Amino acid sequence: MIARVCYRVSGNSVAPPGRGIGTARDRGHAMPLARLRKFRIGRHLRRVAADRRGAAVIELALALPILTVFLFGIVSGGSWLAMSHIVQESANEGARAALVGITPSERATLASQGALQTLARSYGIRSEDISLKVDDDGRQLTVKVTYDGSANPLLKLPIMPAATTVIQRQASVVLAGF
Repeated sequence: MIARVCYRVSGNSVAPPGRGIGTARDRGHAMPLARLRKFRIGRHLRRVAADRRGAAVIELALALPILTVFLFGIVSGGSWLAMSHIVQESANEGARAALVGITPSERATLASQGALQTLARSYGIRSEDISLKVDDDGRQLTVKVTYDGSANPLLKLPIMPAATTVIQRQASVVLAGF
């Protein structure tokens, strides 16, 4: 009786087990209670499985950490590459500037000025973090530039650390003869 009342409220007609199944009054509408429960639960599960609301949020929650690591890697690697290029360019410019000097001391001064001017036009590299060394033996001049980027925040990102914080580059030019 309780099953019949409960399922009539929901719009279904169920005869109590063992009585009324297949009678003229309930024919076509009555079904065993266990079969009805399977049908309703299956229908509910199919509806939940077909529901796509919230799927994008779950996908974002899974993908966002990976994308964040890639983003920090791109920023950190790109910054290191840009600073490495700037240090190399300053060594090149210092070596080119030294070509016009006559004495070794004049060439060393011109090389230092040329390298520091190139670094002054760059971003994020302070002259206090640079060490310059000019080797001049009369035939070949070598400018060595070393940048200590341990204080640079772009090279110290927590997720993707840079390859190294000390960048060393050098450039050489021939002064006399070929």
